[in-house]
Amino acid sequence: MLADSVAVRVDPARREELVRRWTVLGNDADSPDRYELNEFGELILSPAPTTTHQRVERAVARLLEAQLGPEAVTEVAVHTERGIRVPDVVWMTPERWARCKDQTPLENVPDVCVEVVSPGNTREEILMKVNAYLRGGAREAIVVGLRGEIEFFGPKGKLEASALGIRLELPGELF
Repeated sequence: MLADSVAVRVDPARREELVRRWTVLGNDADSPDRYELNEFGELILSPAPTTTHQRVERAVARLLEAQLGPEAVTEVAVHTERGIRVPDVVWMTPERWARCKDQTPLENVPDVCVEVVSPGNTREEILMKVNAYLRGGAREAIVVGLRGEIEFFGPKGKLEASALGIRLELPGELF
C-alpha cells in the first residue's frame, strides 16, 4: 500500500478544479473551519483538534526544526493524488518554502509530512494519507500514534528508523 519511488502527477484539469473548490470554500464565511477534499472534490469534515493534539503537533514541529532546520508548519493544505489533504505537520527547506509562498494549497508535497492520530482516525485512512504524501514526492512520512508510538515511512514502505535521521522523543505527559 505504500508508494512507488516516483512522484505521481495529478491531471492538471482535476488539480485546477480542486483548487478552485478549495478557494471557494475558504472564502465562504459559512464553510466549516476544518476540512479536506478527496480526489473527487467531496468535502471531508474534521472535528476541531483537542488541546493535546495541538500540543503534540507543536512538539513535533519544534523537534523537526531542531533537527532539520527551519521551517516546520502545522496544518498546511497540500495537493495530492488523493485530493487536498492537510497533514498535521509539514517540513521543507527555506528554499522550497520561498518557491511556494503564495500557494494555497501547496502544489507540491513537502519533504516531510506528519499525521498525529486522533481517536476517530482509522488505520486505513492514515495509511492512505501516508501513501498520498509519499507518492506526491514526500521524502518521509511520520505517524504519531495515540500513545506516542512513532512510525516512519519512506517511498519503499515502513522504515525501522527515519532515513533522514529524525528522532521524535515526545514527552510522555502528552499521551
